[in-house]
Amino acid sequence: MCNACQHNLEKEAINWRERQDYFKTVCDKYRRKGEPDCIVPWSGGKDSIYVAYKMRDEFGMTPLLVTVLPHLETEIGQWNRKNTCPGFEKMEITLKEDKYRSLAKKYFIEQGRPKHPWETAISAVVINQAWKMKIPFIIYGEEGEQEYGGSDSQKTQWQYPVDKDYLMKFYWQDNLDWDIPPDNELDRIFFTQYSRFENWSPSKHADFAINKGMRSKPVRSVGTFTMWSQVSDYMQDLHSYLMMLKFGFGRCTADVAIAIREGWKSRSEGLELIEAYDGEFPNQLLDQYLEYFKMGYSVFCDVLATHANKELLEIAGPILKDDHAIPQNWEGAKTSHGTSHIWYLQAWAAKHRRKGTKNELKSPERFDVR
Repeated sequence: MCNACQHNLEKEAINWRERQDYFKTVCDKYRRKGEPDCIVPWSGGKDSIYVAYKMRDEFGMTPLLVTVLPHLETEIGQWNRKNTCPGFEKMEITLKEDKYRSLAKKYFIEQGRPKHPWETAISAVVINQAWKMKIPFIIYGEEGEQEYGGSDSQKTQWQYPVDKDYLMKFYWQDNLDWDIPPDNELDRIFFTQYSRFENWSPSKHADFAINKGMRSKPVRSVGTFTMWSQVSDYMQDLHSYLMMLKFGFGRCTADVAIAIREGWKSRSEGLELIEAYDGEFPNQLLDQYLEYFKMGYSVFCDVLATHANKELLEIAGPILKDDHAIPQNWEGAKTSHGTSHIWYLQAWAAKHRRKGTKNELKSPERFDVR
């Protein structure tokens, strides 16, 4: 059992009232009148909207909503950012385009993590602003390692600030023009996540945010069945596809796992959704990615192939672009790994994944061996 599912079971024994009472004492310590007393890192998405209203309306705080603008922002993401949470004080930080793009390309090539510089920035920039503005309290949304799977290092640390060494190791890399506060200044900032103090529920947050005016997508996101999660930027679609390449499961598997833990999808329903959607590539965004990375198609395919788990996956072919086979004289039509940016589960892996579903004995076309 993964640690996220284990954590979900353990939540039943957590005394959430005790944790809420403790969190109120933290708010009492840092509350100030007439000026921001905490920072909520904010995207205009469901979770940050929920936390922002919680901090203001339930705990009587005056949050400053700080947004690090993503590159390749979606139209819905931009609308939500500009139009949700009226009446809150907001601050938007723009990353240096050339430097950020260069780092995104570097991490895409070397680690298959094109969003990593932005993920770094949303911690580094926020801490830098808290330090410069003398705001002593930062409240993020979820502790993702516990909620979605990862390290257990922070499991018992709910009463304490996020560990500084952990923060530096994972979220403060590559100088993005924001200074690291001196240790004595950093120690004065209480940096935590709200999921430590309330049973975290993405679906509840989505309902809340939509009632507050947040827009969801009119259709499901690429690679999954949800319409209201991680819709702020187009790089997320590539990030999710790379997850599929590395580990053999993608965005739909992650969303299904959350839905099953929350109790609004059954395992059998989840398997059918995974079979239908997991591992889709956002073909409509291919040209946008090539332009953003200033990268030819063959190089792009080679980068994907470098990160693909070839024990589980195989490359597809022939490749398609705008519903037509790419001609042989098209730049990069053939690469050292094959002819496509599309990877499928190998037949045995696809069959194993279908085990227990209505499609167990079927071989859907998108998983056919090419």
